[in-house]
Amino acid sequence: MKTESILVNDKTYNLYIEYQTDEKKRFEFNNMTEKEWGFDFESFYQSGYWKNNCCLYSIFYKEEIVSHTTVTLFEVIVASEKKVWAQIGTVMTKKHFQKQGLSRYLMQRIQQDFNDKIEGMFLFANNSVLDFYPKFGFIPVNEFQAGKKIHYKQSSFHVKQLDMDHENNRKLLETYIEHAHPNSFFNLKNLDLTFFYCYAYPDFGFKNAVFHIEALDTIAIAQIEENVLHLLYVFKLRNVDMNDIIQALSNPEITEVVYGFTPQDKDVTFTPYKEEDLTLFVSKELESLFKEHQLMIPLLAHT
Repeated sequence: MKTESILVNDKTYNLYIEYQTDEKKRFEFNNMTEKEWGFDFESFYQSGYWKNNCCLYSIFYKEEIVSHTTVTLFEVIVASEKKVWAQIGTVMTKKHFQKQGLSRYLMQRIQQDFNDKIEGMFLFANNSVLDFYPKFGFIPVNEFQAGKKIHYKQSSFHVKQLDMDHENNRKLLETYIEHAHPNSFFNLKNLDLTFFYCYAYPDFGFKNAVFHIEALDTIAIAQIEENVLHLLYVFKLRNVDMNDIIQALSNPEITEVVYGFTPQDKDVTFTPYKEEDLTLFVSKELESLFKEHQLMIPLLAHT
């Protein structure tokens, strides 16, 4: 945990960074998150998968948390080059402390702290704050979702749903995440966040969506809704055909697959994608990448 006294608009506060092991302060943070977003991070902490890639930046006034931003780090592979990106999320300020420069301070401080540690930064902003992030150099970009029509063919590959309450299955998923063969235009590698969605929070719907196709050395995070296969992410240990994975996960009723990431497949079509009222903003370093290619941030990488 890092602690320091800060002065914002002639008022003294305390800044706490990476303090999740402090039970009292974590309670304050969880309480604020529950009121603002309808969930908290306690199950994530208790799961043991909250490591160092999820960094809390919180401003406290005396013993009360009043403003917060989370920084999540990702290992990214773009065109065979390994990079580190950061995502800004869980941005919130208590009502009676708004318009006092606290969110601005956190944004500037985070950019300063990570300037020489990352190669790009991104965030999702709702419609009420679209004019805020350009002040810090962020640029709005469009996202595109890949998908395609499919014809069912019976597969010989056995698919096993993994019970994530079993430690052996969690260890297996960890291995696949750590050693996955690239299968996306860019791969966002973050073990912490994958387990956030696929284990710590069953209400998010992905704990029962983890499937192992052993013969293909693949673990897929997938869901079926009516006649559509939603392929949220794929971790494979070798370069296997994505069509084999899709057929293994399909049934005779499925006529379409949509991806929760940007696949390397050439036989897909792209359509504009926008999640509710959220707009993707990227730092200047990432602008050309997103404007020259039809991309989306993997759905399992949102904070």
